Amino acid sequence: MIDELYKDQMDGGWDRVGRLVARTGLTPNAVTWIGLALCTANALAFAVHRNLLLFGLLVGLIELLDNVDGAVARVTGLSSRRGAYLDATTDRYKDSFILIAVAYVTGLWLPAVLALSGSLITSYAAARAAMLGAHGRDAGGLPDLFERLERTATLCLGLVAAPFCPLIFGHELMAWVLYFIAAMTHLTGVQRITRRLKELDKLDTEEARSGRASNSVVTDSPG
Repeated sequence: MIDELYKDQMDGGWDRVGRLVARTGLTPNAVTWIGLALCTANALAFAVHRNLLLFGLLVGLIELLDNVDGAVARVTGLSSRRGAYLDATTDRYKDSFILIAVAYVTGLWLPAVLALSGSLITSYAAARAAMLGAHGRDAGGLPDLFERLERTATLCLGLVAAPFCPLIFGHELMAWVLYFIAAMTHLTGVQRITRRLKELDKLDTEEARSGRASNSVVTDSPG
């Protein structure tokens, strides 16, 4: 939601960072791969040192790279479909590595799995609809409530705060954080699904009226 509401302002700031990074000769795709490598290393290290505070701080710092690759692409004119696809796909791996690491260290497998499934469904609900021509641009109403920025920020805050207030209402703070992320991501998934279904119905109606069959409709899941 924050990214959607303040995208122009945020992009302007990140573009300045992108110009600095571009001077090093790094390509947008290189920045994407570096972000994935650092996230993987951080998750593996967390399984060993088990320090929630350190892990949370590093997750936040590493996730800043998620904005840098796009900024480098914009300022260098190297934006591409390949780069956008790579960025989106590696983001799903990073989400998975982070939440699996949290579940492994804390033992909170159920809320972590619910949070991860909600994160993946939220992303897939938009991506699959876009393949069918529904991009959500005319959805209206509230913006998507809990996108990747909100998910990551909430998790980082929880990881940083957990060592200082381990119990809230008799339960671990991280359990509450993970259940909150799970609830909000699944709510956002339903929000996206509902909007895209309306848009797809509209597209189907328009095609039916024009007597054209959609060649883009695929009933089998792409996996």
